[in-house]
Amino acid sequence: MRSAVTGLATAHPLGEQLPAIYAEDPLVQQLTEAFDQVLAPILTTLDCLDSYLDPARTPPDFLPWLASWVAIGFSEHMTLQQRRDLVLEAVSLHRARGTLDGLARLIRTLTGAEAVRITDSGGAAWSTEPGGTLPGTEASKVTIDLPVNAVYLNRTWLKAVLDLGVPAHVCVEVDYVDS
Repeated sequence: MRSAVTGLATAHPLGEQLPAIYAEDPLVQQLTEAFDQVLAPILTTLDCLDSYLDPARTPPDFLPWLASWVAIGFSEHMTLQQRRDLVLEAVSLHRARGTLDGLARLIRTLTGAEAVRITDSGGAAWSTEPGGTLPGTEASKVTIDLPVNAVYLNRTWLKAVLDLGVPAHVCVEVDYVDS
């Protein structure tokens, strides 16, 4: 970031923008130079604001704040590229949340695994008797078979994120298989 570079001249010196009568006044020029040192990082940041808002180009220390805009959290085990990819895909992932396609895309984004098998117990249960028990015995469940070599994240954190990717009443079971 620009604020870490000392002695770097500003791209927009205030002294040059004043009327000609102040151009020769040393006191005015010294005052504007002081303002230049304070305002230069702000003006430079505003000049490249689009880069700060692009997850692919934003500085790494700005990425968590950008992620908070799209309701995404990170694990300490994620690489910088995984974090950038997750923020890039966040809105699309939220839109598909609760679907098998959304879950598959979430897994691909988090782990990089392309060959993932997701099995949904499927079906819906209802009763024609008000207040009666639901028919069937199996609870709604999604089973995910992940290749062991594709998982670079903390497994507990990954399971917690996958639990958020399905409807609340659906259990998620993650099996790690040799590919």
